[in-house]
Amino acid sequence: MQFLKTNPNEFISSDYDRTNQIDDYTLFNNVCYKSSQAQIPTETQIQIKNVNLCQSQDLCLQTTRDIIDQLNYIIKILKTVKCESEVQQKIFNNANKQFLILLKGLQIIDELLSNCKESSTKILLELKQNYVQERSIKALIANDVNIRMLQMPYNYLQTNFLPNMNQQFKSHEQNMCATQTLTQEIKIVGTQILMINLMMPSAIDTDQNDIMSLNSTHPVWKKLDCIITRKSLGDPEQIRQSFESFVQSVMVGHALVNDCKKNSSRWGKIFSVSLNSLYYFLSSSAAEKGMKDHMSQLRADTAHQAMNFIELPGVKHLINLGLPKIATNLKFYILPVVLPLTIQEANKQIKQGIYDQISTHPIEYVNQEIHRDDKFLFVKNEARIRIRLLYNQRVMEKDNIFSFLKSFFIKQNNTFEDKIIIHIHGGGFISQSSSSHQCYTRDWAINLNVPIFSIDYSLSPQYPYPIPLDDCWQAYNWIIKYSEKTFGIIPNKIIVTGDSAGGNLATALVGLIIKYKLQIPNGLILNYPAIDIRFQYTPSYLNSMNDKILSHTILGICIESYSAHPDSQLGIDSFMSPLLLSYDILKYFPPTRLFCGNKDPLYDQVFRLASRLQVVQRDVKITIYENLSHGYLNFNTIKGMSEIKQCILDSQDAFQELLN
Repeated sequence: MQFLKTNPNEFISSDYDRTNQIDDYTLFNNVCYKSSQAQIPTETQIQIKNVNLCQSQDLCLQTTRDIIDQLNYIIKILKTVKCESEVQQKIFNNANKQFLILLKGLQIIDELLSNCKESSTKILLELKQNYVQERSIKALIANDVNIRMLQMPYNYLQTNFLPNMNQQFKSHEQNMCATQTLTQEIKIVGTQILMINLMMPSAIDTDQNDIMSLNSTHPVWKKLDCIITRKSLGDPEQIRQSFESFVQSVMVGHALVNDCKKNSSRWGKIFSVSLNSLYYFLSSSAAEKGMKDHMSQLRADTAHQAMNFIELPGVKHLINLGLPKIATNLKFYILPVVLPLTIQEANKQIKQGIYDQISTHPIEYVNQEIHRDDKFLFVKNEARIRIRLLYNQRVMEKDNIFSFLKSFFIKQNNTFEDKIIIHIHGGGFISQSSSSHQCYTRDWAINLNVPIFSIDYSLSPQYPYPIPLDDCWQAYNWIIKYSEKTFGIIPNKIIVTGDSAGGNLATALVGLIIKYKLQIPNGLILNYPAIDIRFQYTPSYLNSMNDKILSHTILGICIESYSAHPDSQLGIDSFMSPLLLSYDILKYFPPTRLFCGNKDPLYDQVFRLASRLQVVQRDVKITIYENLSHGYLNFNTIKGMSEIKQCILDSQDAFQELLN
């Protein structure tokens, strides 16, 4: 039986260029709707009382009313702005709509905190009836409101968002016309306030026992403190300047893609890129303006283009000039090894309650005859699963009777290697590859002298969940079953690693390995992993509001793209959000090392996973980098951040620890 990527059970989207835009206000709502049934795992939930809240209900009520007053002022001003076109009018109307939704949500909080009764008031019920959101507010009385979780969005509104809005209006108060600058700002504001609106119900209704609701002196955090190392990479101002210098190229990529959208012809796009590239590199403010405009109206295809800027041949060539030489850099292409994962089987097992439980059924292997002598293993074929082998030992090529094929690769000295690393790259599920992540994987391969198998999984939204995970699953099975025959590598010791979206896939992969009783890796190393993509509110998500790498708009695009299959169950599928894996699976997890920056939108997820692993007494450690945001491993490039070399070394040390 031969299985290819075009298996009829798999969903391949034909709507790649028509994914919902941010500014039509459907994208986040689609993601939110899919995850509306999401629940925090409770099978061995620690029951505690939320004590010593740093903000009383009375103070929270006063803050709520202060924000309501400011919102009323903003809504009033928005109504006076004179628009010169239907497009402008739509932008201001959409923003006004989002402000009204936020106002209604805050009025519900006001009524909840004002009511000392043990039951809902008539006013509250009426307010809730008029609150039209994908997520409703479930709180019925004051004690149901999670005061601690409201602190972060309130703080963001009071210290960042509302002052910026007032500043914008003040600069236009002499002439309240919809200028290009004001229109652009309101377009961006519309997406930010939309994000706040989607977070607010979740923040209000978050379980009081949630780890992020607990005081820092609580035993759960005391236990976590014992495994946390916080590192400074240098002077905060120097770190900021280094980041701003690096992120210039990211902003240029977004700005150029934004310009290309305005040209329908191929030559128009080429001319636009040629003309504007130097301008954006010389003008940081112009590049940032172009980036913000692009991020306020993203689609999956344009997000892919911007995030894949480093995959362009010219850019890739420049990056490669700064990479260390490595003896073996080889790509090979495999067919599935086991029966592919499908959404139908996933949903069937979810319904039966056995999806993230240890399986009682043996794995069904496929394509065995082909794998025993795969003549096309080294022939480029995008329909197959792609894997890159990085190794700092020379691999000798031996031709078979097919002179045009590269096969029968063996190590030159015929000695066997028994330690390997399996790497899964980041890129939000929608972009990048093993190639663009060589800025750090080559260092690991050279310094550790260990083969690294880097998996080029299929990208969403064209290939949504579970196809990318299945590619990783097939690759793992191939490596443990056929790497000895093909490369002379016996994978006695395996470390699985991933960053960002790759961290999600790496964690889910380990879960599958445990579920189906395969050889469990000796370690799991994750950098800023996206292990919970349900869009449930957590305080660190607010970092995405102004993040130039993982903005709230990119976050929404990535989640919608990965969950694009119409039958996916984003809210409850634990292999889509592996933070939700059952304790029956987690109790077999290998030693796990987690790395993240304290400004990362995914910062909280690191602690959530570590806490769950501690419940089942697993070996887990956390390293937090002060003043770093998302994606830092990829900053190790020409004109990148020299400080990041320490992060690469820290992960390298973790590999060394777990392999030995």
